[in-house]
Amino acid sequence: MSIGSVGVIGVATHWTGIDHQEMFKKWNAGDIAGARAVNSRMLESFAFETGDDNPNPLPSKVMMNHLGLDVGEARLPMGPPPSGLAERAAKVFGNLQAARAAATK
Repeated sequence: MSIGSVGVIGVATHWTGIDHQEMFKKWNAGDIAGARAVNSRMLESFAFETGDDNPNPLPSKVMMNHLGLDVGEARLPMGPPPSGLAERAAKVFGNLQAARAAATK
């Protein structure tokens, strides 16, 4: 938004939509520091869904399954997610929830 964008098309927005809305509201209200703080708490989610070790759609499908949305596994040639990715999704989402809670105190 600092360079003129007006929205977002994203993958992590599937689980960070609330955070994006908050960030946009803060930015539009002129609270740049607040918007940056919200963006910072989403960085782990962005890194999770864009990593070279587990390219999309693997992490996104694992996260959506973690959230209770039965999206299944990736099609071939990706196939099933590697061991440990589900645990990492749980940690990433748990960290995001903790950051949200800390921001409301």
